[in-house]
Amino acid sequence: MDLTVSRPVQIFALVAVIAAVGGGAMLMLKPKHAVTPPVLVTKSPATPAATTVPAKAPGTTSKPAAAGHTAAPAATARPVQAAKAPAKVVGANGLPLTIDKALRTHTIVVVSLFDPESSTDAISYAEAKAGAADAKVGFVGVSLLDNAVAAALTSSLPGGGLLPAPGVLVYRRPGMLVQRIDGFADRDVIAQAAAASVTAPAITR
Repeated sequence: MDLTVSRPVQIFALVAVIAAVGGGAMLMLKPKHAVTPPVLVTKSPATPAATTVPAKAPGTTSKPAAAGHTAAPAATARPVQAAKAPAKVVGANGLPLTIDKALRTHTIVVVSLFDPESSTDAISYAEAKAGAADAKVGFVGVSLLDNAVAAALTSSLPGGGLLPAPGVLVYRRPGMLVQRIDGFADRDVIAQAAAASVTAPAITR
């Protein structure tokens, strides 16, 4: 029997041996990776957040607001202003305060009575003021439209009657009426009347 192996078979066997040896070497050189088992994480159940309840004042009861309605703001206390008392218009001598105060600093006071809506009365007022300045005596203007002051002055007139418009009244301390001029008078007449009022008798009627 001829046991001689043909050339192709020898080559195939050699290739198979090389392949086998190479495969074993690759297995030996391949790095081994450690397998880490998965870590199981256990989650604790969620804890609800603590709710702070505002403290209620003793004796109070809170009521939930009705749906669709907004709670009304708390009422704020406001100071209550007392009603003002009517202003005093009459002095201790029974005359309006403006004349009473003028007599405290002047022995003689010229009072001009006028209607502020009248141009003629405006001239009379200016002449009376100038005459009082010439005589160096006090001066007060009284508007006949000031009802409170005009009424107080009317009630103080001796014997009653109405106030002249325009007109001039001359008073001597402490509150005596000593001169009365009805109608218009210029500054010279007023100055002379004021000078004479120092010794003139009081008008009683």
